[in-house]
Amino acid sequence: MDHPAIRRDDANAVIPTVLVVEDEPVIRELMSILLEDEGYAVHQAVDGLQALEMLEQHGVDLVLSDVKMPRLDGASLVHRLRSRGDAIPVVLMSAVYAEVDLPGVRFLRKPVNCEHLLTIIAAALREIGQTSFGGVPDERADPATFMG
Repeated sequence: MDHPAIRRDDANAVIPTVLVVEDEPVIRELMSILLEDEGYAVHQAVDGLQALEMLEQHGVDLVLSDVKMPRLDGASLVHRLRSRGDAIPVVLMSAVYAEVDLPGVRFLRKPVNCEHLLTIIAAALREIGQTSFGGVPDERADPATFMG
């Protein structure tokens, strides 16, 4: 059985959904465009609190979140997800490197290299059983960025 958030197109191909959580509108929009151009379905949230609301309304396969945001930051968002039993993969982005010890979390340093971002997302989705999406061979994933 498919992960509950998996969408399929007219040809029955898998369309994973990513929630982009970023308080900077330009960055949020650019990340969304990049992901949509790669074939992902995308939802957007301006902070962690709105992300939690979006997760209640929409099925999502992966969360891509900034760390530093008003109201509820990225690390706090992950803690809330894990405390309610949600094991959804999360990619956190920050301009400042920080040690994170959060289960199922990958960390990217800003500015984010687009190819590296797409590789990390594809690797995280493979872990939840979407091995055929993204066309990124397993050996391109950088396991050193996995924290948790």
